[in-house]
Amino acid sequence: MEHRLDLTLVKGLNSWMNRRWCSSKTLLCSSSSFLGAVLAVYYLFPGHCGHQFLTHHQQIPAAIELPAYPCDRKLIILYWTKYFGTADFGFGTGRAPFIECPDRGACLTTTDRSFVNDSDAIIFHARDINVNDLPPDGWRRPHQHYIFLLYESPENTNLDMLRQPLFRHYFNRTMTYRRDSDVFDLHPYGRMECIDAASPSCTEFPRTTQNNIIQADSSTSVPVNVDLTFKNRTIAWFVSNCKTNSRRELLASKLSQFIPVDIYGACKNGNNTCIDRAACDETLSRHYRFYLSFENSLCLDYVTEKLYRPLQFSAVPVVYGGADYSMYLPAGSYVNAMDFDSPEHLADHLNKLMVDDELYLTYFRWKEKYTIKRFPKIGMCQLCRLLGDPETKDKSYADMAGWWAGDVNGTNQICQPSTNFRLKFS
Repeated sequence: MEHRLDLTLVKGLNSWMNRRWCSSKTLLCSSSSFLGAVLAVYYLFPGHCGHQFLTHHQQIPAAIELPAYPCDRKLIILYWTKYFGTADFGFGTGRAPFIECPDRGACLTTTDRSFVNDSDAIIFHARDINVNDLPPDGWRRPHQHYIFLLYESPENTNLDMLRQPLFRHYFNRTMTYRRDSDVFDLHPYGRMECIDAASPSCTEFPRTTQNNIIQADSSTSVPVNVDLTFKNRTIAWFVSNCKTNSRRELLASKLSQFIPVDIYGACKNGNNTCIDRAACDETLSRHYRFYLSFENSLCLDYVTEKLYRPLQFSAVPVVYGGADYSMYLPAGSYVNAMDFDSPEHLADHLNKLMVDDELYLTYFRWKEKYTIKRFPKIGMCQLCRLLGDPETKDKSYADMAGWWAGDVNGTNQICQPSTNFRLKFS
């Protein structure tokens, strides 16, 4: 059942909290029994119950006498666009996006545009922006944050739209896969996280600052149990985009001259098939030692689910992209194609790992400390903290396209051509 969030009580409460009584941090509750019960039910019920509890705001009287209540103002985040057809961006509505956050009760999300004036933040998915369907010019409140959200690379972005004058100083914050975003988020892609978050020996990934490269456990013993009984095939690749800016398809073709590469999907070679994603994942886990985690664009920090999928299914990712992969995974858990000067030398290394089981298994030492989290929501936790932090400074982006793509014809390019790297395969 799809949850709908009605924020009228929160709206009324927030409005009242902004009155002069909120200047006192020691204000005590003297709520009426009715509203006190309402709020108690809302706060005590699980998040998903809270969504259903606050519904049908049009049925609640516009004027409601709100008694004294502590100044714990709720922050409202409005999804203005959809995310590839999904209204709640895959995060959920109400308190659902914040269930795993330490301050999970501080923010609420909604898809209801009638709350445009009461929202503290409005999220726009850049790929779904319609310039004829934006909040009315005169309705924007000074405190509101307009959030630019995007997980696609600049090479797959409508930069001409973002260069329109109306988007100058339009967005206050960015929420993307880029590590220099206001909110760094990999929600649709995944992340590696510590099994024991409290362990001082476990470093959280992805890292946001550059320091020493994190090494996998360097013990000589093989620490993990990966069944190699039927894992006698070399490389798998599930791919549907057959012509890309990164020219990954050419690299895969060159690589296949020195080591077998089984391609599935729209770009398949031979008769490689699997009926659905689950079957493909099972095939990968059971039979293949490597997976081509080749990105379609060689852009700053651009890392997608292609990196985390093989890790989830006991294969070693062979990465090819514009990111610094040491910021996302411990050393010794992946093979970076960029570390080799030719597909032949890359194939030599992979062939060595095919015949040396003990060496191959060292690539799974990360499993002692880490697990793979699919669809992490820590970005929403970070956004909620940013909105609630009184130290958050005002800002806006004068040139959103420039920040996102850099100088596409100059030296400050966010995305690079494949010829700019050590690995040569043309």
